[in-house]
Amino acid sequence: MAVRHFLISTLVLLSLSRVDRRRAKMLMRNAAIRFCHRLLSSLCPQYRIRTGPCIVFAPHQDDETLGCGGLIARKRHEGLPVHVIFITDGAASHPGHPRLSSAAIRALRHREALAALAILGVESGAIHFLDEADGMLDSLDPTRGAMLVERITTLLRDIGPEEVFLPCSPDGSTEHDAAFRFVSAALQQTTLRPDVWQYPVWSWWNPLLLIERMIFTTGRCALPTEDYQPVKALALHTYRSQVEATPPWLQPTLPPELVSIFGADREFFFRYRPPAPGQAEIKVI
Repeated sequence: MAVRHFLISTLVLLSLSRVDRRRAKMLMRNAAIRFCHRLLSSLCPQYRIRTGPCIVFAPHQDDETLGCGGLIARKRHEGLPVHVIFITDGAASHPGHPRLSSAAIRALRHREALAALAILGVESGAIHFLDEADGMLDSLDPTRGAMLVERITTLLRDIGPEEVFLPCSPDGSTEHDAAFRFVSAALQQTTLRPDVWQYPVWSWWNPLLLIERMIFTTGRCALPTEDYQPVKALALHTYRSQVEATPPWLQPTLPPELVSIFGADREFFFRYRPPAPGQAEIKVI
């Protein structure tokens, strides 16, 4: 049924593209997103809650709420330990803004993250800011990259997670892909063997990435989030610098169409199996 609906929508949109290519492109993307959501909903078994410590890695302040807000809220509601680790300082979200400097954005996003995670129920002592320069994560020099891996490795050892959640790779963002590489490299430095799950963020904006992941990833699951969606929505709204326009700019930095995707009734996760120590080395730069 999902395939039939997608094919019909595609034919309609192709006819519209002759009239308004930009509008047709957006409608085509929305149809592809709906198709992916329906297909994943039918293919994915339900995520089974683990009771041990969990770490959610977020390249930027908001990724954790977008991709895992329902998961975090449910785990915390059940009294389960959740740590959130922010890798960059988020300061590059408003390049060239006439009123907001990088320092101001950095401080603002830090406050927004604390407020959002308080709503989701994460204790302040379980929130970690690594404060790498936003926008530079995929071009760190070898020394800086090794230092970041060591910092992540130390946190992994201290927390001893049973589960790790990190952005998909590829996810349509060089920062997200770089974060994946650094976390993966850090996992190889430990004897820990947590369940590792990838969560999509910008992949939704490029549904071909999701389709590729559905084809080539054997492990996937879905978490129904109906009971926790209002809490997630409230936490996401706390990131006002991202979801609302910052005058004099008239548009928010996150497209509203992208944000609306995360108001759905499920969150999806894809299993990642890190290579064992001594196997294929993961490049971090």
